[in-house]
Amino acid sequence: MEFSSTASQSKIHVELEPVSNALNSFSLLHQSSQLPGLSPWVQQAAARLSSEQLQTNRLLFTGLQDALTPQRNEPNFPSYLHNLSEVNVYVLRKRILEPLRRRFSRSTAASPPHTKYLITDVDTYLDSVRQTYGEDTFDPELQHQVHALLQDPQALQNTILTHLEMLWQTTFINEWKRVQNILRWQAEMFANSLRREETLEETLYEFTGRQLPVEVSLAVSGAEEIILIPSWHTGRRITVWNGADWDGDEWGGKEVTRIFFSEPPNYDVAQQRTAIITRPELQARLGTLADETRLSIIELLTRHSELQAQEIISALNLSQSSVSRHLKQLVGMKYLYERRGEGANKTYRLSSFYLARTAQAIQHLTDEEKAQSAEQQTETVYSQALKRFSDQSGRINTWPPSKQIDKLLILEYLASFFEKGRMYNEKEVNSLLQKHTTIQDPAALRRGLYEYRFMSRQPDGSQYWLIDQ
Repeated sequence: MEFSSTASQSKIHVELEPVSNALNSFSLLHQSSQLPGLSPWVQQAAARLSSEQLQTNRLLFTGLQDALTPQRNEPNFPSYLHNLSEVNVYVLRKRILEPLRRRFSRSTAASPPHTKYLITDVDTYLDSVRQTYGEDTFDPELQHQVHALLQDPQALQNTILTHLEMLWQTTFINEWKRVQNILRWQAEMFANSLRREETLEETLYEFTGRQLPVEVSLAVSGAEEIILIPSWHTGRRITVWNGADWDGDEWGGKEVTRIFFSEPPNYDVAQQRTAIITRPELQARLGTLADETRLSIIELLTRHSELQAQEIISALNLSQSSVSRHLKQLVGMKYLYERRGEGANKTYRLSSFYLARTAQAIQHLTDEEKAQSAEQQTETVYSQALKRFSDQSGRINTWPPSKQIDKLLILEYLASFFEKGRMYNEKEVNSLLQKHTTIQDPAALRRGLYEYRFMSRQPDGSQYWLIDQ
C-alpha cells in the first residue's frame, strides 16, 4: 500500500511496504547488542535465536542484502517468499554481483572485474569487496561464506529462503498482525503531512522529533527516490536500505533509498534528544491545554486509539462548529493527528510525542540545577573509572580491556574528542587517537569506534564522522 507525495527536490514517498518492513526488522536482530535504542521486540526476538541463526542472519543482511530487495508490488511476506523461490538461481546471484560491480566503479573510478572472475576467483571477489566497502567493515570470514554461496547458487537460494521462512514463522508473523494496522495508520498520516517545500531533514524531524544522522544524510545523496517507511522496531534509531529497483529479472537504473523510522510515542520518549521547547512556544502549548473542552477531547482519545469527529461531537454533546474549532487548535499544536477518511469524515488520534515534549519542557525548567549537580558527580565517577586504563598524563594505555563495559567506557571517552558534524579523514582520526592514547594500533581503535557505533564512515574509509549517540 502506498501513500505518496513529494518533498524538496527528491521524489519522496511514505509507504507501508510490509515486506521491506519485515526485512528491516530482521536485519536488526544480529545487531541488537551493538545498537542501543531499538525496540524491546528486537531484543526479545534476538534472544530466542541460536548463535548459528544469528550468524546466518548477519550473512544474509550484510553479505547478501542485494538479493533480498523486494519488488514494489509484493503484497505480503508469504507472497514475497514464494516469488523469491521462483527466481532463477543464476538471476538471484546476479542481483548480488551487479550492484557490487556498480559500487566498485563508483568507489574506485575503475572498471569492475568481470562477473566470471568474481565467481571463480575468491581473491578477486574479496579484493573487490574490500575496495568497495573499506577495510574497517571488511570481514574475511563472512565474505568467504558469501563467495562459497556465489559458487553454488542453488545453495544460495536455499539458505536465503530457509532462514527468512524461519524468521517469519517463529518471530514475526504474530508481531506483524499486532502492529500492521497502527503502521498503516501512520503511513497514511505521515503521507498526508508531507509538504513539498520541506527538506528531508525537516520532514524527518517533523515525523520523529530527531535530527537526521550524518550517515543517513550521506546514504541518501544521489538517490533518485526516497521512501520513508514507519517501523515499529527501530526505536530511537533511523535505519537505511539502499538499492536499485528491479523489475522481473532485470535491474532498473533508479537508485532508491528506503528510510525506516519509528514514531517516538511507541518507545521511551523521555530518552529522545529533541530540541528544548522555547518559553513562548511552551506558553502557546499550555494555553492550548488550558481549556476544559480540549482536555476532554484529549481524555477521550486516551481511551480510544482513534475517533471520528462525529464520535467526539456525540460524546461531548457539543455543536459541530465548537468541536471543530477545538480540534483545529489541537491539531495545530500537533497534540492530535488528523486523517481524512471517506467523504468529508475526519479521524483523530492522540500524538503522545508532543504531549510528552510539553511535559519535558516543564520539567526542564525545574531540573536544570539538579542536572548540573548530577553531571558533576557523574564526571567524577567517570574520571575515576578511566584512571584504571590511563597513564599519569591521562592517555589511554590499555586496549582492549577484558570487560565489555570497560571497552565502551574507553570508546566513549575517545569519541568525546571528535566534533559533531565534522568530517575526518583517516589520518586525522589516527592523529587524534594517538594524541590521547599510547596504543600503537590506531586501526584497532578506529574499528572499535565504528563497530560500536560511536563513529560512522564512508564505504571506502575516506571520511569518518561522529554519530549523534
